[in-house]
Amino acid sequence: MSHTDHEHSTPQERYAHATDIRDAVARAMESLSDNERTAFVLRHFEGMSIDEIGKALGTKVSATKHTVFRAVQKLREELEPLVG
Repeated sequence: MSHTDHEHSTPQERYAHATDIRDAVARAMESLSDNERTAFVLRHFEGMSIDEIGKALGTKVSATKHTVFRAVQKLREELEPLVG
């Protein structure tokens, strides 16, 4: 749905679209491993540093960076049809 389409849609259509997006994000998050999901949430929702996340997960900085990167990459792949 483009910006122009959104302006001409009904509240019910906008709600349905928002519900589709929410469901897609939930499915995409479920596709992550436990460590990926935790690292992603701590980084992008909690604003923790890579060092802090590594300490929380018990992983080295390089592994933590890779885990966050892999989570973002998987989410992009899963959600690309919604934005592409």
